[in-house]
Amino acid sequence: MSEGAVDSFGSRIRSARKLKDLTQRQLAEALGIDFTYLSKLENDQPGQSPGEAMIRRLAQLVNEDAEELMALAGKVPVDDLRDRAGKDVVFARFLRTLPGLSADEVSKLLRQVSKQPRRPR
Repeated sequence: MSEGAVDSFGSRIRSARKLKDLTQRQLAEALGIDFTYLSKLENDQPGQSPGEAMIRRLAQLVNEDAEELMALAGKVPVDDLRDRAGKDVVFARFLRTLPGLSADEVSKLLRQVSKQPRRPR
């Protein structure tokens, strides 16, 4: 996917499923869910929120990036972020600046952070 384009969670999994030449029933069976639930997810029906484990399994089955699907589904590690922010004032300030950044600024920041080696906390 190009960086500027934004898919929805549902449209992304529908496209990926079709690229794998799978029906909704086939993919739903592989996931261990009812195909009607998968249909609701693909259609971005409000109130449908798959868990992280299902999203990871779905990503694996349709060869998609799990982190991208998590982001499209609006899944963020809230507890982890809250815990760290409670212990690290600089991190908390950083989080508070994020909503004010443009999509381009966030992309640039993410590219920069991704280049940095991980340091233990």
